[in-house]
Amino acid sequence: MQQSHVPVQSSSRVLEIDAVRGFALFGILMMNIMSFAGPHMEDQLTMNTSAIYSGTNSIVIFLINTLVTSNFYTMFSFLFGLGFYIFLSRAEMKQGSTYLLFIRRMLILLVIGIIHAVFLWYGDILTVYAITGLLLLFFYRLPPKFNLAISGVILLLGTVFVLLLTLLMFSIRDVDMGAVSASSYGVDMMAAASGSYGDIISLNMSILGLMMTNNIVMVPLVLAVFLIGLYVGQKGYFDRLDSIRGLLWKVVIFGIGIGLPIKLVTGYGMTYGMDDPAWSIATMLAYTLGGPLMSLGYIAVLLLILMRFKGLTRLLQPVGQMALTNYILQSIVMIIVFFGFDLFNTIGAVWFPLIVLTTFMLQIVLSHMWMKAFSYGPLEWIWRILTYGRILPIKK
Repeated sequence: MQQSHVPVQSSSRVLEIDAVRGFALFGILMMNIMSFAGPHMEDQLTMNTSAIYSGTNSIVIFLINTLVTSNFYTMFSFLFGLGFYIFLSRAEMKQGSTYLLFIRRMLILLVIGIIHAVFLWYGDILTVYAITGLLLLFFYRLPPKFNLAISGVILLLGTVFVLLLTLLMFSIRDVDMGAVSASSYGVDMMAAASGSYGDIISLNMSILGLMMTNNIVMVPLVLAVFLIGLYVGQKGYFDRLDSIRGLLWKVVIFGIGIGLPIKLVTGYGMTYGMDDPAWSIATMLAYTLGGPLMSLGYIAVLLLILMRFKGLTRLLQPVGQMALTNYILQSIVMIIVFFGFDLFNTIGAVWFPLIVLTTFMLQIVLSHMWMKAFSYGPLEWIWRILTYGRILPIKK
């Protein structure tokens, strides 16, 4: 007799997936702190560089743009695609409409993302994941190799488009296109940072419109990485990690071996060349090629480490198990630190790694404390209640 829909229990979780997701949260914050701490978004619009990102600080920004930016959100995308397969494959063994359940799950995630983007931080990624997640339903029944091929085609077309557009921009780089002020976009971060919470919400809503336009480009790229995660789920690789060590080493060599040189170039452009329209276009290679390759290499090398050091899996697993809560919590902490204590645009980037490491260590401690007593993170629990349409026990 089939069971009705119930969420995944702790005993049936793949702990390595949670651990990788937990590590990805560290990279997500390392990337996002550039926007929390200062007018990073405004600088990109005006092609200027604020003091906290320049001078000695630029070395840290270069390292973040090379080793972190586009690598870790891509890692999260891969895990989303993998989680999508796990969710649907397990839901199919129970009664009820599997697809409707997933659609409801994505719509709730979309609402959470919009709330996050408006009331906390404009750089929310959950809205993109929710919209793109709905598209994954069209690929679930396709053969694994077909999904991998579609992913490759999307990333290849994106790369070719960026290269052609870069060549075009280099050919007209001497043309004066005129200066653009951030205020023309309704963006004044310093005013929001020194104003009230209402000013922060107003800033978020102004930038949200720009982000939605950017998402038109991001959705296909996120979908491509989702499909790689779906492919890995369909092939059942995470159910037999010990038997694919050789494959993991190949992914490490291929992903980092090719991805790192690309990211070094795009990292340089993101750090030192954003005042040049041609460079700013060329840096998109970080999202079409460098980031996806590096993220796969990171995942593979992390899995090899996790299989060797089981204690690291136990350390990171609770953080990843309540990833949604921790992702939102990062935004809350950063808003309090940089806006609540008037530190916006005052702390140099050389301090970013220390702030991120301290925050993440705190999240590790809090996650372990929470998961000892409860089966789900608080937001995960609410997400499940709304998805399954009934109150679920949270205490262990």
